Amino acid sequence: MSIRTTYTIDVEPDLHDHQYKGITEGLKKFEKICDKHKIKPILFVTADCIKKYPEIFKRLEKKGWEISLHGFTHKRFDDIPYKEKEDEIKQSLTYWKKYLNSKPKGFRAPQHSIDEDTLDLLEKYGFEYDSSQTPLNFLQLLFFPHKFPLWIKSFLTPRNPYKIRKNLYEYPPSALKIPFVSLTVRVLPKPFLRAYIALIKAFHTHPMFYAHSWDFIKLPESRIDRTFPYTKLLDKLDYIISLENENP
Repeated sequence: MSIRTTYTIDVEPDLHDHQYKGITEGLKKFEKICDKHKIKPILFVTADCIKKYPEIFKRLEKKGWEISLHGFTHKRFDDIPYKEKEDEIKQSLTYWKKYLNSKPKGFRAPQHSIDEDTLDLLEKYGFEYDSSQTPLNFLQLLFFPHKFPLWIKSFLTPRNPYKIRKNLYEYPPSALKIPFVSLTVRVLPKPFLRAYIALIKAFHTHPMFYAHSWDFIKLPESRIDRTFPYTKLLDKLDYIISLENENP
């Protein structure tokens, strides 16, 4: 039986203009691909988006999609004091209970800004896993060079799932220097993408891809989207999921 990829999406206000078209329009485009291939992704959602669009997330949760936490807002956890970290987590849990009548299993820190205090709080509040570490991921350093100490610590963590606290697991997104993310899928031609994914699966027991909700909409201010448009990303996602279905 082949190794199956877990597809994860960070859901937050849109890049640049902070609107919500990634949620109201982009997720629908991604959902069509998921329905076509019968996959159930994980959404890491900021709590303010849960409050704004509860019906969208309740519907997806009923379909079997996992709705986990991406912070109360999109604030970096390594930049805020302990009490504020705890308040963000506690308030988020109240939103899950109020709007979804559920509790998030997992957590991904905004911009992968996980630190030891936040991991302690995740265990304290009964989360099952974190998915914030970025082992073997050079892209994080490129985007956040001022966070070098946090990056190097995360870069050297195990690439496969492991127990990070007594009752908490770490499920890191996959990377081999180049991370298995939307940008990589946008840029690589399909033949190279096929080879890249084969390498990812050779070195990861639980391959994990991630993108953002705004990756599935047009971003006029984004040079990346103008050069490698979101429509190509959707086409390539359909392609790589099809590859897995060819070898069940």
